[in-house]
Amino acid sequence: MNITPPIKPPRGIKPTKETSGLLISVIRALSASETNEQREIEKAKLEKEYKRSDQRLEELVSSHDQDLIEVMQIFSELSEKVTSAREKIHAVKENLNACKQLLRCKREELLNLWLEGIEHKQVLHLLKDVTSDSYGHMITGLTEPELLPSNISHDTLTDQQS
Repeated sequence: MNITPPIKPPRGIKPTKETSGLLISVIRALSASETNEQREIEKAKLEKEYKRSDQRLEELVSSHDQDLIEVMQIFSELSEKVTSAREKIHAVKENLNACKQLLRCKREELLNLWLEGIEHKQVLHLLKDVTSDSYGHMITGLTEPELLPSNISHDTLTDQQS
């Protein structure tokens, strides 16, 4: 079947609107008519034109029946694909929002764990300082004779340490 594509009208030239001109002329004729006979004649002309255009439409539809069926099938398939794509996009957006919320929760949890780690590091550092200082004072304090009370001798301390 040879299908010729429609011809695009040149720019700047507007196509004439025959339907509106016909309608306006019918309205003028009906308003200008003085008798019912003239109105009936106009009505008959209008019905005749209507039947002619209806017949022409039927001819066009029947001559392009296969094309119309094909276009309708393509449109239906595209409409289904667009609907499916919209549903998928909606689902993806919902999933992304859920992931975003979970990531916020994980970020808060990581922040809390990081702060807790800093606290533990500080506590550990303080404990090391305290234990190293107290061991150093205890060892130096116990071994230096001038810091010992006068009634305890250096020999007694070395016996207690061993």
